[in-house]
Amino acid sequence: MLEKAAEMLLEAELSEQSDSLILTAAGLIANAGDIAQSTDVLARINADNLSDTQFIEYSLLGIELDLILANWARAAAWFETDRFIFLSATFDRELRLRTLSLKSDANFALGNFEQSLITSIQLARMLTKKSEVREIHNKIWRQLNQLSYAFLQQGQNHQNVRLAGWLQLAELCRKHQSSQQAQIQQFNRWQLRWKTHPAALTPPTPFSKGFKYSAPPAQVALLLPLQEQYEVPSYTLLDGFMGAYYELLAQADGLPADAPRVRIYDTSVQSVQKAYNNAVDDGAAVIVGPMRQSEVAALLTVPELPVPTISLNRTDDSTGLQVTNLFQFGLSPLDEMRQIADRAWQRGQRNIVLIAPDNNWGNRSSEFFNQYWADMGGAVLATVPYPTSVNDFTPLLKAPLQIDLSEERGLQLKRFINSRVQFTARRRQDIDLVVVLGYPVRARQIKPALDFLYASDIPVVATSHIYNGTEQVGLDRDLSGVEFVAMPWTLPGQMPSQLQPDQRLHIAYRHLYAMGYDAFLLHRNLPNLTSERAIPIFGSTGLLSLSDGIIKRQGKWAKFQRGKVSEIQP
Repeated sequence: MLEKAAEMLLEAELSEQSDSLILTAAGLIANAGDIAQSTDVLARINADNLSDTQFIEYSLLGIELDLILANWARAAAWFETDRFIFLSATFDRELRLRTLSLKSDANFALGNFEQSLITSIQLARMLTKKSEVREIHNKIWRQLNQLSYAFLQQGQNHQNVRLAGWLQLAELCRKHQSSQQAQIQQFNRWQLRWKTHPAALTPPTPFSKGFKYSAPPAQVALLLPLQEQYEVPSYTLLDGFMGAYYELLAQADGLPADAPRVRIYDTSVQSVQKAYNNAVDDGAAVIVGPMRQSEVAALLTVPELPVPTISLNRTDDSTGLQVTNLFQFGLSPLDEMRQIADRAWQRGQRNIVLIAPDNNWGNRSSEFFNQYWADMGGAVLATVPYPTSVNDFTPLLKAPLQIDLSEERGLQLKRFINSRVQFTARRRQDIDLVVVLGYPVRARQIKPALDFLYASDIPVVATSHIYNGTEQVGLDRDLSGVEFVAMPWTLPGQMPSQLQPDQRLHIAYRHLYAMGYDAFLLHRNLPNLTSERAIPIFGSTGLLSLSDGIIKRQGKWAKFQRGKVSEIQP
C-alpha cells in the first residue's frame, strides 16, 4: 500500500492531474496507518483543482486525520468551508452518515456536548440495521458517562425529547455507579416510562437482553498500614471507601443491598504477603491495597495473583511488568502531567518553563514531563525546582525568565552610555507556557512572582494539587487566570452528591479521601473495566479507565477567575 502511494506521488510530479493522484496517495497512506505522513501529503493539495467528488473525499479525510491527531478546532473548520457546505446538500445517504458521525466526534472533542449528542441521535435515526443503531447508542452512552452530573440533570426539562430521555437515563445510572444491579433496575423503570424512546427499543449493550453481569463481590479485603506515619492517610482513605459503602446502603431504598462484607488487614503489624494470604484464606473476592509503594512493588514479583487486586499506589515502573489480576491505582501526578502536555501540544505551545517542588514527587514529575515533552518534539526551556520552605519566588524565577540578563544589560548601558538612562528589564519572549506543580500556598506565591517579573501574559497551568475544593476567594485572587487539571470532586455539579472529607485535612489527604471513594467504585466495576467494551467510570478523582494493568485518571479542566473556580472546556 505504501509502495503504491509512493509511485503515485512520483507520478503526480509529472501529471496534470497531480492533486487527484496526491489525494489517492494520502488515502492509501492513511489506510496503512501513517497518519502524520498522510496529513503532510494532504497539505500539498490545491483543493481548487479537485472535482466536487474529490473535494468531498479530501475534506472528510482531512477531518478524520485531524480527529486522530487531536487537532479538534481544525477538524471542525473543515465543515465550515463554503464549498463543503454547498456540496453537503447533494450528499447521498452514505456521505450524510459519515459526515454526521465525524461532526459528532468533532463537537464532543471541542466541548459542544449537546450538539454532539443530538447529531448522534440524528445519525441513529437514519440507520435501519439494529446492530448499527446499537453501535451509535453505545457511543452515546459512552459519551454520557463522561459528562458532569449537572449536565445530565438538564434532561429534566430539555426541549429535545430524545436527548431528554437519554439524559434522564444517564442521571439515574450515575447515582448508582457502584451497583450494576441497581442500574438495571433503574433502566427497567425508565424503560416503562419511555417505551417508544430509541434507547428503550434498542438499548445500549449494558442493558440489552443477553448481556451477562458479573455478581458483585461478596467480600472485599482492605490492606492498609494503620499505624505510625501512615495512620492518618490510611484512615482518611478508609473513610472515603466507607463513605461510598454507606452511600450504596442508603440507595437500597429499603431493599436488600448487594453491599459486600468489608474486612481490614493492618500491614503495619504483618508483612503484605501474610496479610494478602490471610485475606484470600478468609474468602476475599477482591483485595483493595496495599498502600505503600514498596508493598505494590512486592506484588509485581509474582506472575499472577489469586484474586483481583486493586493497589492503592502505583510504581510508575517503565519496565512494562504486568501481573495477572493486579490493577494499579493511585494519585500519580504523571497522568495529569501527560494531560497537561497533550493539551499544550494541541494548542501549539512548544516552549515551556516547568516549576516544581524539589522533593520526591516533584522531581519524579519533572523528569517524566521533560522526557514526555521531548519525545513529542517540544522544548522545556527551564526546570525550576523550589524548596518547600521558599517564601519568595522572585529570585528563583529571574534566571529562567532571563530577567537577570536583561538587568545586567541595563547596568552595562548605564555604565558605558549614560547613568541617567531609564531602563526597564524585559523577560525572554519565547515562552509559550508555564507549568506549575505545587499546593495552594506555594502556587499563590508563584503566580504573583511571574506577574511581577513581566510574565503576566504567559499562560499558566497547574496540576490538581493547586485546589482543595473549598472556595477561598480572598486567598485565590492571586491565582486569577491559572488553569488546572481538577479532580471532579472539587468542582460543583460534577458528582451526584458532594464528598465530605474533613475540612481540617491538608489537600493531599482530602484527595486521599476521594481516592478511597473511587477505590470502592473500582472494585464494584472491575468486570466493566476489563471488558472489550469498557466504559470509563466517572470517579471523584477523574474519569477512570484501565490500560495495561494501570488505572488511568483523566481530570477535568478548571480556571481561577477573581478568586473563584469554574470548569472550562479543554
